[in-house]
Order: sequence, then C-alpha cells, then structure tokens
Amino acid sequence: MQKTKNLYLEVDPYKIIEKGYHKDRHMVSESIFSLGNEYAGVRAYFDEGYSGKHLQGSYFNGIYEYALSETPNAYKGIVKRTHFTINSVNYFKCKIICGNEVLDLNKSLFSDFYRELDMKSGLYKRSFIWNNTNANIYIEFKRLLNMTYCHEAVQEITFKSDRDTDIHLELSLDSNVLHWGSDCYYKRDKEFKINDKYGISVETLTTKQKVVSLMSTNLNPYSYTTSDKEITLFYNLHLENNKPTIVDRYCINLVDKFNKISRDDMILKASKELDDLKNKGFSKSLLENIEYYSKLWDRSDIEIGGDPYAQQGIRFSIFNLEQTYHGYEEDNNIGAKGLTGEAYSGHAFWDSETYCLPYYLFNNKQASRNLLMFRYNTLNEAKERAKELDSEGACFPIATRNGKEGCNLWQHASLQLQPSTGVFYAIFHYMNLYDDKEFFINYGLEMITEIAKFLLSRGEYNQDNTKFSFYGVMGPDEFQMMVNHNTYTNFMAKKVFDYLIDIIDNKKYDTKEVFNKCGFDKAHIEKLKDASKKMVILYDDKTKLYEQHDGFFDLPHIDVNSIPVTDFPLYSHWTYDRIYRNDMIKQPDVLMFMFLYSQDFSIECKKANYEYYEPRTIHESSLSPSIHSIFAAELGKDEDASKYFGFATRLDLDDYNRNTSEGIHTTSIAAAWMNIVYGFGGLRSDKSKLVLNPKILNEWDYYSFKINYKNSNIKVRVDKKEVTITNSGEPVTLNVYGKDVLIKDKVVFKYGQV
Repeated sequence: MQKTKNLYLEVDPYKIIEKGYHKDRHMVSESIFSLGNEYAGVRAYFDEGYSGKHLQGSYFNGIYEYALSETPNAYKGIVKRTHFTINSVNYFKCKIICGNEVLDLNKSLFSDFYRELDMKSGLYKRSFIWNNTNANIYIEFKRLLNMTYCHEAVQEITFKSDRDTDIHLELSLDSNVLHWGSDCYYKRDKEFKINDKYGISVETLTTKQKVVSLMSTNLNPYSYTTSDKEITLFYNLHLENNKPTIVDRYCINLVDKFNKISRDDMILKASKELDDLKNKGFSKSLLENIEYYSKLWDRSDIEIGGDPYAQQGIRFSIFNLEQTYHGYEEDNNIGAKGLTGEAYSGHAFWDSETYCLPYYLFNNKQASRNLLMFRYNTLNEAKERAKELDSEGACFPIATRNGKEGCNLWQHASLQLQPSTGVFYAIFHYMNLYDDKEFFINYGLEMITEIAKFLLSRGEYNQDNTKFSFYGVMGPDEFQMMVNHNTYTNFMAKKVFDYLIDIIDNKKYDTKEVFNKCGFDKAHIEKLKDASKKMVILYDDKTKLYEQHDGFFDLPHIDVNSIPVTDFPLYSHWTYDRIYRNDMIKQPDVLMFMFLYSQDFSIECKKANYEYYEPRTIHESSLSPSIHSIFAAELGKDEDASKYFGFATRLDLDDYNRNTSEGIHTTSIAAAWMNIVYGFGGLRSDKSKLVLNPKILNEWDYYSFKINYKNSNIKVRVDKKEVTITNSGEPVTLNVYGKDVLIKDKVVFKYGQV
C-alpha cells in the first residue's frame, strides 16, 4: 500500500491543534475542524471570509434539494433526478475592516496563527495577529454548536489592539451560499427584525422545506440592512490600547423538513429560544457542552497508552461520531461525510447499518433503534424502488437522504444489493443484543419480509433450476461490475432467507398479520426454502477460499504496490474501464461477509482468505483498512494490524487518501472504533453470547474500551500482563478467551488466558 500520511497537526489526547497557518492544507483543516451536533453542521471556513480556495459549508440534517434538471437519456430504473443535502445559511459570517483594509488571510499580513478543536467541549477557536498598517490587532474567533439544545449556535469574537484604533464590523445571516459552487437552492421568504433580534426565513426550491435563522448580539448595532436572503448588522468599534473588546453572537436555527409548522410559528418559536440562549450566554452554553462531553467520555472513551497518535485518532473518531449522530431525531441518518462537506451529496449508504450501527449498539441503544427506524419510515420508498427495478418487495437505496434512490450511476444504484441485506443485518444485530420484541413485531419483521421478497424476485435460477443466484450484480468491491454469483451478495441473501425460515418453522412470532400486509404467501415461503438450499456459494473446501465472484480467480493480476502514490485517487487518474480489467479490489468483499458473521468461519478459513485477498486490495475506500486490521489482529499478523489501524484511525487527520478536503470520512471513523473493539478487543457479537478475545500490540503499553450490554456498563482494560473487565451494571456472562465468565463487578485474567 503506497498511501502515506501528511502530518501537520499537533498531537494532543483531547485536542486537534494547528500551530501556524498551513495554506496548502486550508480545505483539509476546514473539514477536520468542523463542528456538528447531528441537527446542524458547519465547516471550519474563516468567519471573516477568504478569497482563496475554500468550501464555505453549513448544513442541516434532512434539508435537501433535487437537481434542477433530469439525468439525460435515463433508461428505466436509472434515477432521473438525484437529491442531495444542500449548503444552507451562513450564520457565522462577518466582515472586518480597519483603515482601508478588509481582513482576508489570503491577502492580509498576519502572524501567530493558531487554532484548536477541544474534544472535551466541542469548542472551536482560531486566533492570529492582524498586522494592519494602523495597528497590530489580536483577533480570536470562537464557535460552539450546542449538543443538547441543538438549535443553538454561538460565536464569540475578541479584539485586542497594541494601540488605540477603530474597526468596522459586519455580522450577517446569509442564505445565498452556492452549493457545489454553482447554485443556490433557496428562494426568498422574508428578512425581519423583532426588537433586538434579526432574522431571515427561506424556503427550498423543490422540496418546500423552510429554514428560519435568528440572531442577536451583546452589542447594539448602529444600523442594519436587508437584501435578498441576507440581513447584516453594522458596528463601529473603538479598540483601546491592550484592552479586549468582545462581541458575542447568539443564533437559533429552525428547520421544517415536513411542512408541519407555519413560517410565523417558526419565527415565534425561534424568538423564544433566542431569549433563552441570550440569558444563558456564551459561558453557560459552553458548560452545557462540557457536561455533555464529560458524559460521553465517561461512557464511551477509548484509552491507548504509549501511542499518542493513535490516542488522538481514536478520540477524534468517537468525537465525530457523536457530532454526526446521537439519536437526536428519528428521521436523521448518517451521511458518508456527516455534515462536513458536499461530497457524496450528504447521502447515507449501507455503511450506516454495517459500520456505524455497532458503535451505537454498544453506546446508545436509542440512537441505534432510531437508525433502524429511518429505514422503516422510508420503507414505502424502498418498495417503489423495487418496482422501478422490475422486482417485488423492498429494495433499499445505495445512496439516499429521503429514502429514495439518490445515485444516478446505474452500476451502483441498480446492481448493488448490499443496502437491503445490510438493513436485514442491522435488524438481526440489534435483535441479537436487545431482543426488542416490540420493535420486531411492529417494524423489523415487516422490513425483513419485504427484503426477502425483493431478493427472491431479483435472484434467478439457472437453466435447469438446480442453482439459485444473483446475476449481473456489483458487490462491496466496486471495481467489479455486472458479475455473476458474487459470494457476498449470495451469502448475505441466504442469511436473510434462513432467518425468516427459522421464524416460520419454529413459530417464534405470529407472522400472519405481517405476511398478509406484505402479500407474502405460501408460494413465497416455498421459494424461500428452495432458493436457500440451492444458493450458489463459491467455496473450495481444499483451499478454503471463497471466490469473490464467478471468474474472479481468472482475472489478470496487478501488483497494487506498484501503483505510484500520485495515481490516487484512482477514479481521478485512471480511465473508468481500466479499473475493472484486473483483480485489484477496492474494499473487502469476501472478507466483509466473513467479518459480519465472524463466528461462522474457522481461523484456518479466515487465514486463507485474508492471505489471498489482502495483497489484492488497494483500500481506495476509507472503509477498507479497519476490516483488514481486524482480521490481522485475530490472525496474529501484528504488523498488518498496526499498519491498517493507523491508516483507519488517522485517515482524515493525516489525509491518507488526499481527499479530506471534501469532508470527514464519517463511516470510516466508525470502522476505526470497530478496529479497537472488534479487532484488538476481539469482540464478536454475531451469536447469542458476547465473545471477547483481547490482544495488545507491542508498541502499546495498554488500552481500554467501554461498552454497554444488557444493562451492564463494561470496561475492558488490556496490558501485556493482565486483562481487567469491570462491570458497573447488572451481572453478565461473557465468553472470554473461549470460556464463559460471569462478570459481576471486577475480574482480572492473565493476558491470553482465563
């Protein structure tokens, strides 16, 4: 693997720090220092504006638009008009003038640049000295998005000059920001003033969603102006020599995603919330966030002793998972970039269920249930998508914000079935841990039934009806398209069939009402059982290898280590067809289903498949390294485990893929969490009993992680001599190093044995 790290940030256990301005990393820093609270997200663009290359991004979860034109010449089943999360109001916008100069760090002289993101509070601050001809002015910007009261955003600007001088300040709410630098997707509603509060109201062009933003400050402006979708306050500030002047801006942002509340009611609600926010002030808002993150780290922290880079990386991962999603609203999901950029259109992918869900399953049950409810609440859209593909049941989209298919690349949207099997796996995984019968009867069984119907109709028998398989598909490895007998697809579909067969044969639930609702009859049940028996699984018992798909073993071989680093990302440097003409793998395919159902496979089988597929994998997907690290840890390949863990955990901090500028790889940081817990902790959760097989890397002094399981709060600490498991909840039985152990409060084992 030729990809290398790009180090420029300081190493700190709870902070991300940039000392000195790295202009060539400007957009990377915009992503890394982003703030979010699931409801809203904002990139770390410069408050005062910047004339150089940048991405001024402010987003609300669930506020999206459709493309202004249809995909040309779209055949049946190809998405005609995609949708995407859109850039929204800039509520941190300001303009600073001293003398005849407008502050612009792309042009202005400045020194002592510093910024940090504090992961114990969610406070982002940036400071520098503006070397203006009139004075040297120290300026510090602070930002905060409240994690509990998610409508709230606060900004604090501090000025301190080395001599008396005057500055002009403008603070704006601006909804004219261009999405992808090309279009604004809002139409003007109104700009307004209510006493000392100033606001704007806008509406999206095609989805008719409303956004109301309202702000107030601790100083009185001397004037204000309104224009199309923007309101601006004006201040003249006299800075006394070496005396700080502080400007606080308080913002409330309200969105109406489903046309449930009138514009006037939204304004009234925002006004009341803004009064409460002003009464709290900046300091109390900060304390509320400190309290929130204190609980987070108490519940979910991972410690790594002896490796400060890994320690910072894994906390950055947990921090961003929490910023992106914590179950705030049932209709939210996890975009591939969270709320930190516009790549992937803000869409949720199958990663939500396979990579992200485990973190929430073991840290926040309600959030994990909400993730599943997003899929149930969009089940009708999935059923419509199945019809578009000439199938029955429910086909969940490869990329979506609203439940509809948002990907207009047919080879992904029409050929990849893993979103549907991923939703099934998520339900299976959730039920395996929580046995939530109310959820299953009311929601889960219906989703599984509709998924089974889709898979039965999408799959085909061969010409003599002796084999059932999926033809013309694309598995998780997106470097192979229109293949037959993709083993991941077939294996996961068989798991859906067998799970439903078990429920039917053993009468675990009363299925009559749900089956009637879904139109799932005796013919479906008979085909379900027959298709399961005849499912094609390409496995060689002698070599213990699963062939990724029919003909994969015959593809021309390419040495992935011979590809120069300047060729990455490959989609930008190789022709599209060149990528498909060899056995290079984008991300784990066979290894992926072996990870999801880890306990179904022997260690010998895992070893054979890892050693075959690992050298062929280029890790062009950010989801890839962690899965390989997890396998390597289990197989005793510590060098690989360490290498891939470092890649996964610091993917964005060190910009391994040269695309962090587009936004954080949210689902990859969820995989980094799995890397610790499933990889080095040896956690396995695909059977009825929780398994732990902890191991430690030589370069670490110790590590620890925390999980919540069956009303038990479990901490696992591992060093080279001992494994300590502490339980502060109800007693629970875990399988540790192959033996069942009742954990009541604290148990200490010798490393590697019970």
